Amino acid sequence: MVTIKQIADWIDLDVADARPLRHFATDSRSELTEGLYIPIEGARVDGHSFIDGAVKQGAIATLWKKGMPLPKVDIVVLEVEDPLAALQKIAARYLQLVGPKVVAITGSNGKTSTKDMVESVLKTTYRTHKTSGNFNSDIGMPLTILMMPLETEVAVLEMGMSGFGDIEFLSNLAEPDIALVTNIGESHAEHVGGRAGIAKAKLEITAGLKPNGHLFLDGDEALLTGVEGERIGYHHGNTFIIEQAEATFVGTTFRFAGTTFRIPVLGKHQVRNAAYAIATARALGVSDNVIQAGLDEVKLTPMRMERLVHQKTAFINDAYNASPTSMNAAIETVAELDGYPTRVVVLGDMYELGDQERELHASVGKRITLPISHAILVGEKGRYIADGISDPSVVVQFADTVAEAASLLRPLLGEQTIVLLKASRGVALERILTDLNET
Repeated sequence: MVTIKQIADWIDLDVADARPLRHFATDSRSELTEGLYIPIEGARVDGHSFIDGAVKQGAIATLWKKGMPLPKVDIVVLEVEDPLAALQKIAARYLQLVGPKVVAITGSNGKTSTKDMVESVLKTTYRTHKTSGNFNSDIGMPLTILMMPLETEVAVLEMGMSGFGDIEFLSNLAEPDIALVTNIGESHAEHVGGRAGIAKAKLEITAGLKPNGHLFLDGDEALLTGVEGERIGYHHGNTFIIEQAEATFVGTTFRFAGTTFRIPVLGKHQVRNAAYAIATARALGVSDNVIQAGLDEVKLTPMRMERLVHQKTAFINDAYNASPTSMNAAIETVAELDGYPTRVVVLGDMYELGDQERELHASVGKRITLPISHAILVGEKGRYIADGISDPSVVVQFADTVAEAASLLRPLLGEQTIVLLKASRGVALERILTDLNET
């Protein structure tokens, strides 16, 4: 646990207060008992304006931009040129103090699921700490680091991006021992000039990689051909080969580098995520039988290929977010599951696809063929998916709202039906499950 005096020393301030800091937040409404409040200046809101609320939440110290009127509440004020830069410097120093092995994870899809699997496997052997939720930005990752217990042996840090330079900055701050690039998708393509730009931006994760560190990456991605690293994938020629993936509703069995593993999760794309976890654990000296024990206990963040039964119907709730890559993978998973004569995909808008959004939605439609029996398409962009559906055997229906989609889905429910829910976060497609309970 770090103290006020320690963080003051790290940013070249002389403060005698040695009280420990237990919480760190940029949101004045967060838990801040014995905490440090970091006010961030945004385009519309300045966090300095909410210092009273932070103190009410228990904050005992704050980083404070020089020149701003000093707060009139009882709190230790640490005046700095830039509170965000100071937060990042403090996080880097704290990471050095704790000294864990650092596993850094990026990719267009699968970051969070891979993070969950890596943490589940490594905690069998090490004291681990991982990114909570989507705290994967230049603000979120430093906060994640500062909430790390002093006894942490492995830190599993997710790194997100919106443009060039974002991941490079995070990598240089974290200095990973192991870096994972899960895949290259389409999200944020408009900011970096397409998928080639995304690949370049994701590979910035190597900027801070320690000498002799491991880089594990998607060996089946053509845009990563020629990148020096340990390649994981289904194609022969990869460093580590995945094969014989077989899925049921309760999980998936597969072979990785000649050894059989199983995960209580659906989908070939999730097998690849598990493969990254296995490779990471092996690099840190964990044996295969212990790795399997960790995989048995995997619990993914909700709404990531989440399996549930609702009104006697099997659902795959993958509604947290969506891109063409992840949507195609989820559709493939439904198509491969045996025992369901009625297979319904409920799909909605995908955001942040740039000028090609119509074409990319239609590309998903091309994947919707028998044995998929029904497609319920939600929202304006969701309708674009129909442009690519060419199989006349698929029943295609449209809904403007989630409630309308629930009405279309209700007659299809039953023990012989499986339903996929998949769209970008803004659609909140998981509300279908609530709407289905309403008469």
